[in-house]
Amino acid sequence: MEARGDTDDTEDDMGEAWILDLLLLVLLASYVVAGYRRGLLHSAFALLGVAAGAVVAYFAIPLVGSWVPEPMWRIVATVFAAIALVIFGHSFGASIGRSIRSGLKRSPLRFVDRVLGAIVNGVAAALMAALLALSVTALGVPALSQAIGASTVLRGISDLTPDPVEGFLAQLRATVVDDGLPLITEALGGITTSPDLPRGETSTDALITAAASVVRITGNAYECGQNQTGSGFVVAADRVVTNAHVVAGVTEPVVEVPGGGALAGRVVYFDPATDVAVIAVSGMTARPLPVAPNLERGAVGVVDGYPYGGPFSTRPAKVLSIATTSVDDIYGDSASSREIYTLAADVREGNSGGPLLSTDGAVVGVVFAKSADLANVGYALTANELAPVAAQAPSLTETVASGACVRG
Repeated sequence: MEARGDTDDTEDDMGEAWILDLLLLVLLASYVVAGYRRGLLHSAFALLGVAAGAVVAYFAIPLVGSWVPEPMWRIVATVFAAIALVIFGHSFGASIGRSIRSGLKRSPLRFVDRVLGAIVNGVAAALMAALLALSVTALGVPALSQAIGASTVLRGISDLTPDPVEGFLAQLRATVVDDGLPLITEALGGITTSPDLPRGETSTDALITAAASVVRITGNAYECGQNQTGSGFVVAADRVVTNAHVVAGVTEPVVEVPGGGALAGRVVYFDPATDVAVIAVSGMTARPLPVAPNLERGAVGVVDGYPYGGPFSTRPAKVLSIATTSVDDIYGDSASSREIYTLAADVREGNSGGPLLSTDGAVVGVVFAKSADLANVGYALTANELAPVAAQAPSLTETVASGACVRG
């Protein structure tokens, strides 16, 4: 019966994705046609106007918000101000482009202007669709995330979009999505100065294979009214390890597998003291990653994950120290001893719950925090802390409470 239910869900997702693809194709086609009719100058100046309006809105919104004391009306006022400024920017830019373009009406360059206008408008529409898809996926609503994950058009746009652009879009989206990456103010491990980032190989066959088992996690913590994102990795068949703070307050986390769709999960293990959680996800095909013994001080590995909930990233990490120290739980209520690595690594929001991997692709730790005061310093639970949870992960079947959310 369960297998039948999974099949029905998959068929529903494919049907929703087909409708979404059709709507996206109509949208892209309409933008291309509009760009062809208006030409490059009109389209380009209109887009520049939108960008200028967005920049003005970015700086004006805090000022507008300070004028409205009531929270609900403050939201309405800031949203209205942002939309109004963007629309004004679009209209102003379009009027400039229209006046300049009028000189091309009888020019042999008119056709070139039309073709370039179609291209610019099409690319702009594709980027807007990508940003919208990222934003909707970040809501952590399984039905929406699964439909977007199954969309052929959005997958094609993602494949054609350079990673730096996707990363920038993800950073924009991160302004409304909470990662909750803890910031530790103490100089753990005796590290008091910012280290240089290490150099290391991140594209060996073993690490490329391991990357296929590193997942992106999103969810909606309704109690706090916030969306949350983080990373995780497959530790057993249909079982994913992440940080507890990534899924705190989330009833149905969404797990996105590289090269695949989005799947709804259930929290089956939740420990706010050690900041570890396990998600059960039916239908995953990614292979489990082995858990290896601790790395030694001075060893170099890699940190895998999805910074800002954007594209996959893998970065070198060097073990600066290993120590057992007292660290607060995810709520800051009580402290307990944990064995942790202090890492020289570029740990960013969204890396929470991602693995620290050895160079042969085995999990040797779980990223959970970064330094509040030192650049290039991150923290990860050691393999010794992870191993007991990984060992019992296959037998964890009952859904457990995911605690209260951690307000961002």
